[in-house]
Amino acid sequence: MENYEKMGYLQEPFRLFSLKDTPKKELSLHYHDFYKIIVFYGGSVTYMIEGKSYVLEPGDIVLVSRSHIHRPTIDPDVPYERRILYISEECLEGCRCEGYDPFFCFRQAAQKQSYVLRLRGFEGSKAAASIAAMETEAGGYGWQKERALHFQFFLLELNRICAEEGRETAGYPKAIFNQKVIDILAYLNAHLFEEVSIDDLAGAFYISKYHMMRLFKAETGYTIHRYLTEKRIAAAKEKLQKGAPAVKAGEECGFQDYSTFLRAFESCVHMTPTAFAESRKGRSLREGHSPL
Repeated sequence: MENYEKMGYLQEPFRLFSLKDTPKKELSLHYHDFYKIIVFYGGSVTYMIEGKSYVLEPGDIVLVSRSHIHRPTIDPDVPYERRILYISEECLEGCRCEGYDPFFCFRQAAQKQSYVLRLRGFEGSKAAASIAAMETEAGGYGWQKERALHFQFFLLELNRICAEEGRETAGYPKAIFNQKVIDILAYLNAHLFEEVSIDDLAGAFYISKYHMMRLFKAETGYTIHRYLTEKRIAAAKEKLQKGAPAVKAGEECGFQDYSTFLRAFESCVHMTPTAFAESRKGRSLREGHSPL
């Protein structure tokens, strides 16, 4: 059975990557423990997030919440240019203040099931200037503070754009997807910690279970069982990071007993829940990982 790997570890509150390359290796479906924003400048890239695929255009902003399963498909003959922000949940929470929700852009994307924001005239926007200004040369007086201020202004401008419905300079591009699969994904996420049988699921959507399983795998790249397992493990990891005992985390995330939870956790994360909780005390970005 496939493993949809958690990629990248984030030690800082946020981290910016500015990249232009021609990746040769096809990236597998994966997810992160943090939030990710991709600003696309050029290339030939299709980005899949939670069963929906988007053909990116320059100026597009891809919004990936923690535990959202995703991957890019990249034409290696065309340079892929992008800026990528990794942002911890704690960093976003620390930006919150009265009248301002720093998570808004991610929450709205999830509610709309539209994970790409298309900005017309992006290059001349405040958002573009702010993320470019984040590349302040390290070592100058107050450079860390300056970079943090540019980050906060970029995030503020992005959320402001998302909050202004009907704004002429921004919109959500159409995605390529199968509506039946999207409906099934919505159902699975709404009943994530409940027992969901293939027979009951097929009955709820008036579809042959064998056709449903083939369709789901063809459209998303993973099986229904693996999707549920990965989502439950991602939720359990959040609880473990917040100090929940392993047994309680497994119970609250839909696993029938601890041994089932332990096997699933080790299959997905390649360590025990206890070892994972301890490892989060000292995190660093994985060596050699090129953010995509």
